[in-house]
Amino acid sequence: MLNIGDTVKVHYTGKFLNGKVFDSTVSSGEPIMFTLGDDMMIIGFEKAVFEMEENDIVTVTIPANEAYGDYDEELLIEVNRKEVFGDKEIKKGDTIQAPTDDGVMVLKVHKIKGDIVILDGNSDLAGKDLIFEIELLEVKKGVGMDSADSFDEFGSFDDEMGGGDGFEFDDSVDIDSL
Repeated sequence: MLNIGDTVKVHYTGKFLNGKVFDSTVSSGEPIMFTLGDDMMIIGFEKAVFEMEENDIVTVTIPANEAYGDYDEELLIEVNRKEVFGDKEIKKGDTIQAPTDDGVMVLKVHKIKGDIVILDGNSDLAGKDLIFEIELLEVKKGVGMDSADSFDEFGSFDDEMGGGDGFEFDDSVDIDSL
């Protein structure tokens, strides 16, 4: 069984309930690697991987609330067309990026009603139950991404820093006084 902090390498194919593929690492030939518990993957995907062992292949149906979330009407935002887009030609489906405190939010033009544009901050996959076929290719126990040096893509700390622990202690500093 896997634990938080284990780094895994997987192939996956994501499908809608009707079987249409929306994403796949298999077709690109490039598996992904992530550390369990780092919130890099959707909850349902990570839950499925936690139950796997190396070389397992599983197919799981992940409900919307454990995938990209339920569709949230509060993420529909009305804006003035001229204020946001100026004279730029826009159409339904166009996207813009808006800065937020947490980074950048991608908003899609949902509807255009004269001078009013409704932008949608929901993921295209929000509100959808999804099917994932997951193949667990490799596990590094408890290493996390920062020290996953035995994966082919990573070198070791010693390779990067030239060996040694890189630390020197100054005995003249009284730690208790800090």
